[in-house]
Amino acid sequence: MSNFTYPRLAAWAASHGYSCMLVKKKIITDDRAPHFNKLIAHRLAPGFKRYIIIDDDLMLKAGSPPLPDFDESKVGLCEDPVQSNTHAPHVKWTANTGFIVVYHRSLHLLEEAYQNGEYPYNCWDDSGKGIWGPHDQAALNNILFQKNLVHQLVVDYYTNRGKGWHKWTQSRFYRLGFYISLFLPFSQNKKLLKQSYGLHMTMGLYPRFFSLIFK
Repeated sequence: MSNFTYPRLAAWAASHGYSCMLVKKKIITDDRAPHFNKLIAHRLAPGFKRYIIIDDDLMLKAGSPPLPDFDESKVGLCEDPVQSNTHAPHVKWTANTGFIVVYHRSLHLLEEAYQNGEYPYNCWDDSGKGIWGPHDQAALNNILFQKNLVHQLVVDYYTNRGKGWHKWTQSRFYRLGFYISLFLPFSQNKKLLKQSYGLHMTMGLYPRFFSLIFK
């Protein structure tokens, strides 16, 4: 996946004077899910004022603008496409951790989420405290919303926005309809894709195909 997404990221970073690196090695040394690597990725490159930590399934548009400044005490995250599964009352909206923007002064929040490890509740345990998203996502949502230190970013477009994971994975006709819609002149999917800065290619999309049409 990174063969298609990283060159886009590197081009975007270079156009705005950002340094850029691709991390393929495991950083964590204890028994945690690999998703937690992103919460301590900053340790590999100390000394920067701001860090942008991006999953390798996020394809950026080359002409995307630089990131705006915001309150350095907060962590910037995008809204997850699935908002109906989180029940924890302190989480006002579910943030996705595929694109994280954090200033140096707020790295301690990522470190705290890392040290806490797995969030102890899930969305189906009838606790009323579940947070949608496994591993780092639930852990970071928990910390940031407890402290009211999350800044909402608008960066990307999810192909299954509004439909949820189940719709995308269980309906072949929905997936086929989505791909066909990208070639129709007045398609809402095509319009949203054109307006977005990044495409989060979740659930087995085709990076070669999207690298051709998403520019």
